[in-house]
Amino acid sequence: MFIAVLVLGVKLTTCGRQVIDLTVLERKQARQLAELEPKIAEFEQEIAQLVESRLPNLRPLEFDKVFHIGEAYVKNIVFTITRKDGIRYYEYKMLMDNQDFVPVPPHVQILLFDRDGIQIGFSELGVDKDGVPTADILERGEIRSHVAQFALTEDMEPDYFLLRVKNI
Repeated sequence: MFIAVLVLGVKLTTCGRQVIDLTVLERKQARQLAELEPKIAEFEQEIAQLVESRLPNLRPLEFDKVFHIGEAYVKNIVFTITRKDGIRYYEYKMLMDNQDFVPVPPHVQILLFDRDGIQIGFSELGVDKDGVPTADILERGEIRSHVAQFALTEDMEPDYFLLRVKNI
């Protein structure tokens, strides 16, 4: 019994030292993390400013948020992530509102960019790859929605988008 108590006492002392060592290490790493977090945030903000200055019309992309566009006949757009069989898909729903006096053939390009400003996705409404109009004319006073998925060139998370309303 004495030997068992002695062995357990030694083990307990060893475990106590390990706990102290791990606690000291954890506190040291927590301090380092606290020091690095503001620097990381600063670097991310610098990258965002550089990307936005290089491509001035980029907008930060947030999912399930309504972006009011108000450019020509494009009223707003919402981006969503969907999943099927573990694969992520990025789609959007765009609301078009023709308040002009003449019918309009819609032609919109939406480009997705990663955090470094590299284009990783594209979707086009209104024309095919040969430039032939494909969308129905947006009549005067008509309000219509359009839902589509993006074709991504890379398996990366988009951080910015650029919307171009083209004139045909």
